[in-house]
Amino acid sequence: MALPPFLDPIVNAPRSQKLVVGVMGAIVIAAAGYFLLLAPAEAQNSQLSTQLTSLQTEVARSRAIVADLMKYRREAVELEARLNALKEKLPGEKEIPTLYRTLSDAATASGLGVSLFQPRPPAVRDYYSEIPITLNAEAGYHQIGEFFERVAKLARVVNVTEIKLSGVNRPRSPVRAELVLATYMYRPIGAPPAPKPR
Repeated sequence: MALPPFLDPIVNAPRSQKLVVGVMGAIVIAAAGYFLLLAPAEAQNSQLSTQLTSLQTEVARSRAIVADLMKYRREAVELEARLNALKEKLPGEKEIPTLYRTLSDAATASGLGVSLFQPRPPAVRDYYSEIPITLNAEAGYHQIGEFFERVAKLARVVNVTEIKLSGVNRPRSPVRAELVLATYMYRPIGAPPAPKPR
């Protein structure tokens, strides 16, 4: 097969010129290969490396969030258990009349001569309602102390918020006690206020 005539000058050229033309051709082919094939592949590789680093950072951040979420879920379960335990110490609306009877019975069992036992309207707070109870009675010091002891042993929370003691000229009940007791009722946020005592 014969070569085309335009290649005759290269074929008939001296060996040193052929070598220069060959080296130049190799350089052109290498440059074209680099700019057409390798440079875009390197740019794509660099872009993919940047994306990989960003994704690895996002995965690490997401794992930290998941670990925190599990911790918060455990804390939420613990707080729910504590809230349920506290709710057991606070009477619900249906248990208030029973609590009133229990307090009245504790006063009678302690030997207090009760002249007034009157629940007052509740004071509404964020999570609970405070229900004050006015109690006026006559008894001895030890009987009043026994009443306080009985109140302290109740399963429900009852606090003595006000105490006014005055002497009475009677041998069996020398002390008149004017007390304000407070009990508390759990109230979820947004719940309507507790009913007024009967």
